[in-house]
Amino acid sequence: MPSPDPEALLALGRRLRVLRQEGVLVAGSGFMTHSFAVMRDPRLVGHVRALDEWAADALARGDVDALVDYRVKGPGAAVAHVTADHFVPLLLTLGAADVAVPVSTPIEGIGMGNSLRSIHVA
Repeated sequence: MPSPDPEALLALGRRLRVLRQEGVLVAGSGFMTHSFAVMRDPRLVGHVRALDEWAADALARGDVDALVDYRVKGPGAAVAHVTADHFVPLLLTLGAADVAVPVSTPIEGIGMGNSLRSIHVA
């Protein structure tokens, strides 16, 4: 990842969109949440669930702007995602996606205090 900046990664993904049209797979890897605090104190898992559900809803609605501003708009983000490195690959892949394509989440759940949500964009 050249930058942890959400807007920069979304823009980079948009530049990569042409590669998808050539059959290149654009994949992002990270976690919907990543919190050592929750792993140490499971009572904080509500922050993980809140951010996970909020992000899933934003994805379902196609609200990429909200996802870019997840630090401010995402409930529980300060605890559920202390650093950007595991969340922002999502923005690069969304930038590369055809915005009209629906997003699915074939894997969901909480494991070891973190969201296991997997996102698929056709």
